[in-house]
Amino acid sequence: MPDCRVRVDLILIVLCLHTQLIIGQDWVQTEQPKPVIHRLRHLDEQFRRFQEVTLMRLSDIAANYNISYNIDVRFQELMEQYQSISDVLKEFQTMTANDLKSLKFWMTKLQKKTKKMEVKVIALEKAVDENGKAVRKDIQKVMLSNLTRELQVHKEQISMISAHSEQLQSSLRTLRDSIRKQEKKISRLEKRLWDMFQAMGFHHFDSGYTPPVTSARQEEDPRSPHPIEKLLAQHSKGRKSKADQVPLTAMPEAAAQEEPELRDVPQLPLRHRIPHQQHTSRRPGTICNVKSMLLFPSASIQNYVTFRKGFPSGIHELSMCTWLRLSTPYMGTLLSYATEDNDNKLILYGRNSSQLNSMDFVIGDPSYRQLPTAGLLGGDWHHLCVIWSAAEGRFWQYVDRRLTSAGSRFQKGYEIPPGGSLVMGQEQDSVGGDFDAAEAFVGRVAGFALWDRVLSPGEVSAVTTGKSLPREPILTMDDVDQLNGSVQLVDCACLEHCT
Repeated sequence: MPDCRVRVDLILIVLCLHTQLIIGQDWVQTEQPKPVIHRLRHLDEQFRRFQEVTLMRLSDIAANYNISYNIDVRFQELMEQYQSISDVLKEFQTMTANDLKSLKFWMTKLQKKTKKMEVKVIALEKAVDENGKAVRKDIQKVMLSNLTRELQVHKEQISMISAHSEQLQSSLRTLRDSIRKQEKKISRLEKRLWDMFQAMGFHHFDSGYTPPVTSARQEEDPRSPHPIEKLLAQHSKGRKSKADQVPLTAMPEAAAQEEPELRDVPQLPLRHRIPHQQHTSRRPGTICNVKSMLLFPSASIQNYVTFRKGFPSGIHELSMCTWLRLSTPYMGTLLSYATEDNDNKLILYGRNSSQLNSMDFVIGDPSYRQLPTAGLLGGDWHHLCVIWSAAEGRFWQYVDRRLTSAGSRFQKGYEIPPGGSLVMGQEQDSVGGDFDAAEAFVGRVAGFALWDRVLSPGEVSAVTTGKSLPREPILTMDDVDQLNGSVQLVDCACLEHCT
């Protein structure tokens, strides 16, 4: 840049000198001859050319100067951009380093939490194993107690059978003694008749007859007639007319004397008699925790069951299990609990409508959930368990031990109040009434039980398989108060015998 300025200054000096030279030449031309004028003109032309070339050179130099100045400005901008990019890169490196440090910190923290969680999981697994062992022990205890009760019942039955057999044996001995006495009396009666006929002179028709021997018992052919029948037949054939005149007053008297003795023969007790109706033998049952069965024969508002007690206190957890055998292609209303302020506090609701494969599980109307009923239809026995917990608002439905429906956020924190009316088989539109035949339950219910706690899957399986019944139900078939309409209560300890 300084070199260019020096050149410009030199050019300006040359121009000034050239201008002065031209002025001097003009002054000299007035005095010099014409050849000099020509030479000056020639020099002037050369100078003009030089001036033009100089101007062109100066313009080029100015253009180059502008280009170099622009390059300097651009270079300065590039340097500034480079500096800014460098600053950004430094900030990015700093941020990346900080992020890496924080990531390392959180990684170590996460590893510590993971280790703690692993320790907790191991502890929970141990606790679950211990709880499982405790549950298995409880189940084993319940099974052992059931077996003990069954063994005690069997012992009582065996003792009753042995007592009955002893009584039967004593009765048979008494009967044998009475039969022996009667045989002796019959022998004496035959001898008396023989003596009487001998005294009457009937000797010629009894040549083949010998009087009975009272000292020893004689075996008789069951196909041969009794000696008295033979004697009477011979008497009726031989001397019929004379026999009509024979006074037989002694015979009725003897019969009258013997008849009370025959009446005094001890009879077998009624429970030992063989019934006329032949009983079919039952197979031993495998599910023997149902106790009894309720039969709802038809869809009528008259058919329902009430219980002698309701819920003793507010309920926050509920488990209802029962065996069902439906007689209709839909699920009617199984259970209904109503209070004065709300007739839909607790319902397992169904009706004869278009939605035949579902029922409504209602807790505190209008909140409800739909439960599938396809696994309960078909006319066979199926086991149903419906469970609800207010702690998290969760519910579960089990059909034949399989989880068929579950959900959450269903009446979380809700309480089913006590003091209501509990009805089975109908839906209450008011407390204890306003039934609808389309909502009635039709079929059989066996082994109904209700708990105020959440049953575990193991307990549900134990109920379904008939191994045991969970402890402390708040409502069972034993609490049935009234059977209304055509509802029948049938005692059947095992499900296989509930027909």
